[in-house]
Amino acid sequence: MAVYTKLNNKEILDIINDYPIGKLIQFKGIKEGIENTNYFIKTKNGKFILTIFENRVNLRDIPFFVNLMKFLNHNDFVSPEPLENIKGNIINDFKNKKYIIVKFLEGKSKVNIEPDDCFKIGDLIGNFQEKSKKFKGTRKNNLSIEGCCKIFKECKNTIPERSVNILWNGLYDLIEKSLDDCKKNWPSHLSKGIIHGDLFPDNVFFQNDKVSGVIDFYFSCEDIKIYEIAIVINAWCFNKNNTLNIIKVKNLIKGFTLHYKLSKDELSNLHILSKGASIRFLLTRLFDWFNTPINGYVKRKNPKEYIEKLTYFNTNSLNFLHE
Repeated sequence: MAVYTKLNNKEILDIINDYPIGKLIQFKGIKEGIENTNYFIKTKNGKFILTIFENRVNLRDIPFFVNLMKFLNHNDFVSPEPLENIKGNIINDFKNKKYIIVKFLEGKSKVNIEPDDCFKIGDLIGNFQEKSKKFKGTRKNNLSIEGCCKIFKECKNTIPERSVNILWNGLYDLIEKSLDDCKKNWPSHLSKGIIHGDLFPDNVFFQNDKVSGVIDFYFSCEDIKIYEIAIVINAWCFNKNNTLNIIKVKNLIKGFTLHYKLSKDELSNLHILSKGASIRFLLTRLFDWFNTPINGYVKRKNPKEYIEKLTYFNTNSLNFLHE
């Protein structure tokens, strides 16, 4: 979430007056996130989130995101419910941009991640994959290894090497060698399905120590199922000094195996998938660190965290998963 499109009170009213959600009480922009513009809206009828899709989002993908949220919401998964306006439309237009309004999900994100939280996220992933099997939509992952290669090229075209070397000396060489390893060893043969694709702690809400909501489905796609686990290993299972917490990883797997048992092939490929995930988040953060619009109300994320995670995967394995 972030704010690139700034709206005043009148513009917010022009939008929400087309929805049966009651009189406006307050609204505010949400700074966290990087992809789209988001506003928290409170009315007499409840709380809502307005999402304006920015230029980086392919307009053809928006129906997939909306239909997936609708499907999951109707199948008792803790996802936002997209709302129809008085004309029966969910996806609408404002100043040449598409937007939707969804119901607000109560709860808070975890700041200090415990091993038991990782077990719950593993269970959540298994539940998500079990329920999404019947979803008929499809979308290619534009942040696959192939997509990462494109972003890497954009980084090299827009960010001088001397600038990235201030972050980490020899960073472009590190990324290039790591990408080559992933391209050579990527397990494209593994089972595929719908994944959330961005299951970071700030996209998962807890209430009374239980998962109460999952948001931000705008990277969801069809890809290798256990790539979701690799993403979560990166996002949830490292300690503050960016070394991997083995207990957290094992708990994540235990939670997932409540629904699915991982094959030896899947276990042996979790390392390269985790390495690929670290490259993905390093590259998107690196690009945004240097290219985020000055007038964007958005919190940039330092890529150094994922430089350190990538170097971890370059020098360590996940062999402990076979114990």
